[in-house]
Amino acid sequence: MEVRVVEKEHDSLRIEIPRGEETLLIPLVETLQAEEKVVEARYYLGHPFLDRPTLYLKTKGEKPQQVLKRVLKDLSDLYGDMLAEFDKKAEKTKT
Repeated sequence: MEVRVVEKEHDSLRIEIPRGEETLLIPLVETLQAEEKVVEARYYLGHPFLDRPTLYLKTKGEKPQQVLKRVLKDLSDLYGDMLAEFDKKAEKTKT
């Protein structure tokens, strides 16, 4: 996935992700909003043909890049664990 950093400041970050990957933004923003150091986390889809989906993150007391990396790692672990659990259950129920 090609992610493009549009704006980077000491307390905020704006990145664009490729079209077709915007379903990632919903759980990402929900998890970011639950973080203590996050002041604002939102996404903007824009025009479906002209704009790329954009994630905006503003933090207090921690660099936004660090918060984003931590949350992405947590989501990766969560969904990786879910995949492993599904694989175990699927093996048991083969017909």
